[in-house]
Amino acid sequence: MFSMKKDIRPENVKARFPNSLAPLVNGRALIQAARQHDAMIMAVNIRCRLPVEGIVVASMAAGAPVMYEIAKSELSYTEFTPHSFVDFIVQENERLGNTEVPFAIHGDHITVKKPEDVEGVRKLIGDEMEAGFTSFAIDASHMENDKNLAATSELARPIIERGLNLEVELGEIGAKSGSAEGFTQPEEARWFIGELDKKGIRPNLLAINNGSIHGTYFGTAHEGIQLDLTRDIWNAIQPWSVDIAQHGITGTSLEKISSFIQYGIRKGNVGTLWQNISFGLGMNQNGNAITNEKREYIKRPYRGVPDELWQEMWSWAVETNNTGGNIKNANKAFAPRFNALSTGYKKRISEHACEEALRLFEATRSIGLAETVWGLL
Repeated sequence: MFSMKKDIRPENVKARFPNSLAPLVNGRALIQAARQHDAMIMAVNIRCRLPVEGIVVASMAAGAPVMYEIAKSELSYTEFTPHSFVDFIVQENERLGNTEVPFAIHGDHITVKKPEDVEGVRKLIGDEMEAGFTSFAIDASHMENDKNLAATSELARPIIERGLNLEVELGEIGAKSGSAEGFTQPEEARWFIGELDKKGIRPNLLAINNGSIHGTYFGTAHEGIQLDLTRDIWNAIQPWSVDIAQHGITGTSLEKISSFIQYGIRKGNVGTLWQNISFGLGMNQNGNAITNEKREYIKRPYRGVPDELWQEMWSWAVETNNTGGNIKNANKAFAPRFNALSTGYKKRISEHACEEALRLFEATRSIGLAETVWGLL
């Protein structure tokens, strides 16, 4: 295994952490390594501090690079700012002694819902660069394709100029097939990536609407990622060597995840799973939270936060209309309580997160990929 004998970190990381030995690197190298070895990078959305220790430990044990990510929306319902998020991820890697397994920090779903949002999003990208992010996902997919193209090409320029990892999005993730925002089509993707390239913007990843959703599958809803469509889209954008970013993996079987690589998927986002682990929710074999007909969660007494704290969280959720998928808002409201948990509760969350991370590293074939990343830096 390599270690950071020379400082190969991006300039924004060196400026923010001049004396750090934590190998926070350009996310582009992680994606290139995955492409080179038919693997996939696990990207973990972090909504509270509790599961991170376990993920770092698993990453170090497996030699598997990770992208730690937070979406623009998650900044509103977690305790984190761009700067405090990077601080925490770097500090955890330093505390646990990680100098050998490269990782990236990714701005997930930097969302532009209308043209007037562009200036505010430009500022957020600047803040994330200053904070030390090394990978960015510009998401203007809520708008018509031409407006998406205009906003993406404008906002991506500083990312491209610095050579950092860029993900773009076409087709709003979670939108239903047959609607105005239906599944992404290969010809759309070819047009979008080709037009970006004409403007000097060559992304590394394209996120698409291929049937996944964010969050929990309630009731009779079930995972429906369309892999044949995904491969058709990937084939359509190969003139520019762009790969697919798969969003909404929680609730997907490990067997299916292990097949993603065959369809051009090089980055997979896992978010709600870590929240389920932290809260101690019952899950099925695919990591989807178990709920009853009232969309109420089942808490496991031997998992996650203490049962008494969960009861407080659920009472708060009912009183504030934060049940169902909105339970995510508890991450901010209860952050001080999470951070003050005793060592025993933190340990059982870390151990659970570590085991789940190792299974995902196996499924994504990213074990040992750290050496390839070092060779690309």
